[in-house]
Amino acid sequence: MPSSSSSSVQILDPIPARASGTTPVDTSDSDDDGSCFGGGAGTAPTWPAAGRIASSFRSQKALDALCKKHGVDTREFAPFPAGGRRACSPPPAGAVCVYADALEAGMRVPLHPFFGEVLSHFGLAPSQLAPNCWRVMAAFVALSRAAGARPPSVAVFRHFFALRALKLKGLYCFSSKETAGGVFFTGLPDSIKGWKEGFFFLKSAAPWPCPVLWGEPTKKSTADPMLTSKEKDMVEKLLRVRGAAAIDIRTYISDDGNVAAATTTPCAPKPPPPSPPTTRHTSGAKGMDPSIYDMMQNMRAEKAAAEAAAAPKVAVKSEPGGSGTPSTGKKRKMPEEDNAKEGFFARQDRKPQHAPDRHDGDTVDWEAARQLLQSIVTPARERAFLVANPFNVIASSYVATLQAANYATASFGHALKLQEELEKAKAELAEAKKATAAEVESARAAAVQEFLGSKEHERRLVEEALKGYERGMEDMKRVALGLRPDIDPARLFVPPGGFR
Repeated sequence: MPSSSSSSVQILDPIPARASGTTPVDTSDSDDDGSCFGGGAGTAPTWPAAGRIASSFRSQKALDALCKKHGVDTREFAPFPAGGRRACSPPPAGAVCVYADALEAGMRVPLHPFFGEVLSHFGLAPSQLAPNCWRVMAAFVALSRAAGARPPSVAVFRHFFALRALKLKGLYCFSSKETAGGVFFTGLPDSIKGWKEGFFFLKSAAPWPCPVLWGEPTKKSTADPMLTSKEKDMVEKLLRVRGAAAIDIRTYISDDGNVAAATTTPCAPKPPPPSPPTTRHTSGAKGMDPSIYDMMQNMRAEKAAAEAAAAPKVAVKSEPGGSGTPSTGKKRKMPEEDNAKEGFFARQDRKPQHAPDRHDGDTVDWEAARQLLQSIVTPARERAFLVANPFNVIASSYVATLQAANYATASFGHALKLQEELEKAKAELAEAKKATAAEVESARAAAVQEFLGSKEHERRLVEEALKGYERGMEDMKRVALGLRPDIDPARLFVPPGGFR
């Protein structure tokens, strides 16, 4: 798709040639009887060229097979042929027009939320987008997930891509913006023949998350977006994943339209192949001092030359009647004996001690540090020591010792830092608990004071006083009648406020 730095709607090159055997389509915008929406005095947009394109689907069986191929659940989304309808015609209630090549390109139902947001932003129906639009949107969703820029943003998408109008009125495509880094995806098909005739309708009981009627984008919807700080961060993440070169869209979308990368956790693009190893002396012995390795190589070459020169002087003895390989009459000395003769110590078999795989850095493990220091002399270095200059051996060991000491010091410093952070976190937690307890106590005291000043408190005091008065009256009557049984109990009465 062509690239442009402008975000306005422009006319692109003519649509690709149609497949052989199909009826030529007049791509002019002249008004005629083929207009969709009935052409009402210019009050609604018309699509005369699109209104003359009939669907190539005639049988329900073909639609069922197509839906099965692309995982469309026909129980929720029932397909049916267009019949006399056109792609730009108002669909039946609950239905939307779909291109078969859009399904091949990555469109799936139910629509991904990002797809619905893009269509709603531009005010377009799904059948107004060319198949490559679905490839671009599906790859953008997968790339956003791989880059950690989730959920995908319509504004970020518009930062990289602009909506472009095809020559056939009412149809659109996306193209990369030069101002956003140029071409973003490669590997898109150059032409898809006959895709405009391969449309049908899908009916759903649930509402569609996008327009179902053809429309025209507004100037505001095609203007350059104003990005927030979060959206700018998402742009940086996507650019880091893309790198200097455009991304092959087939990294995320297969050729048969299986958009696995957009519906599952995608994989980031494969890293570039590692560069070939440089021709350095240390490539033969990893971690070995270059001077030691050169000296060892020279001594090996001299020893091999000496053995080759002495080989003709050695008599060859063959065992009588033996068919095996003849053996030399002189026994070959072991390398350890030669080294001992030259004044070097002989290598003794011992269990190699390797440095620990990792250090957690949370605690100071002095036993691990001791093992690390003991494992400085690796088997490769031990072989080098046999033929090396003693001064070089000492220098190399000293450097390795310093490296181990630096490692232990760094681990100890990291442990101290973690300990300080732990103590700080504990102190903050204690302060938070203390503040919470104080707030709870303050709230409790405030609630008590509020209750003491409320009418509910006064009512309860009156109720308790009345209960005490009634108990006192009963006790008084019982005592008075015990002393004077002849008194009328009804006359024994004391007012609640007492006699005045």
